Amino acid sequence: MLNYSFAVGKESEDTQGNRCKLAVNQNTEYQVTGIYGSPLESEWHPAAAYVLIREMYRFEVLRREFQQKTELWRFEFAEMSVGKTIVFVYHQIQLAGYCGGPNAFFVIKK
Repeated sequence: MLNYSFAVGKESEDTQGNRCKLAVNQNTEYQVTGIYGSPLESEWHPAAAYVLIREMYRFEVLRREFQQKTELWRFEFAEMSVGKTIVFVYHQIQLAGYCGGPNAFFVIKK
């Protein structure tokens, strides 16, 4: 009985997925390729992402940054000088704990 309930829980977890990752894949012209940071970390607060982006500028590893918004989502992109792009994803209404996992990802253009 325990194995059965574990299998059902695992299946529903895989089906639901990370809401922020799904939002990037569905609402932007980018595709998520991996998590920026640890998959065990909670979501990045916008202030922490802002500080990280300022430090990227300071160390001259950031080429440019830009934002994309939808009614429900805000995507903050950072293109680094080494060719990698990172996106920080925020839900416009529920600002914390909405993703169901990390909210910072490496992405590539589709």
